[in-house]
Amino acid sequence: MMPYVDQVEVRGGTSWMAEVPAVKALAGLGVAGLGAAEFGSAEFTHPVTIITGENGVGKSTILEAIAVNAGFDVNGGAYVDPQDSVESLLENPLEDSLRGAVSIRRGPLPMYGYFLRAETHFNVATDVWTQPSGWINHHQMSHGESVMHTIQDVFTDQGLYLLDEPEAGLSFIRQMAILAELYTLGREGSQIIMVTHSPILLAIPGADIWEFTDEGEFRRGLDVEETTAFRALRDFLDDPETIAEFMVDVTDM
Repeated sequence: MMPYVDQVEVRGGTSWMAEVPAVKALAGLGVAGLGAAEFGSAEFTHPVTIITGENGVGKSTILEAIAVNAGFDVNGGAYVDPQDSVESLLENPLEDSLRGAVSIRRGPLPMYGYFLRAETHFNVATDVWTQPSGWINHHQMSHGESVMHTIQDVFTDQGLYLLDEPEAGLSFIRQMAILAELYTLGREGSQIIMVTHSPILLAIPGADIWEFTDEGEFRRGLDVEETTAFRALRDFLDDPETIAEFMVDVTDM
């Protein structure tokens, strides 16, 4: 399949965006051997791309920048052609900053698209049109149920789907169900770009895993077992009592 978003391009600069570790990494800033390059890019080569890394490295910032460049509202929701949106004519400092530092190279236009953000989903997705059940009020569901409904019943084939930490509020079993749903969507012609801390979602078969670090490093093509999130969970499950006691002791110091 030809990806709907073919490449993300990042420019260095003087705005706050230039100090975001993930932006530095993609722009070539602070990466060994690349010096002070002010432009960098990374191609999307798989139907499913998963972005991971510690809190604060800028994963969501990169995803938000991809979203606004692709025509989504920065708060999330279904794709709307910017030319058809009155809001697109209004100034938005955040969107301007995102577009100023990050751009994308696009492939064919998707049939459908959705930007799912965990922190704004409940407000954005109050009413979502689905077939054949009609209007669904997401305020009648838990957060996890609403996310599940959106992915299972709203997402369709041949779409562009951006997901920012969709695991929030989902049990491990529900995360495994989402893993299968996203894998199937990718196999049937959709493109998925997802930010997650979940070792379960990182295990989507065939996904291209990107990991950013606080130091501005960028690794891609990882196996799930190589990610920091998976290794941390594995260490905890190997000896939960010792790890828990250690963390309590460190916190009390």
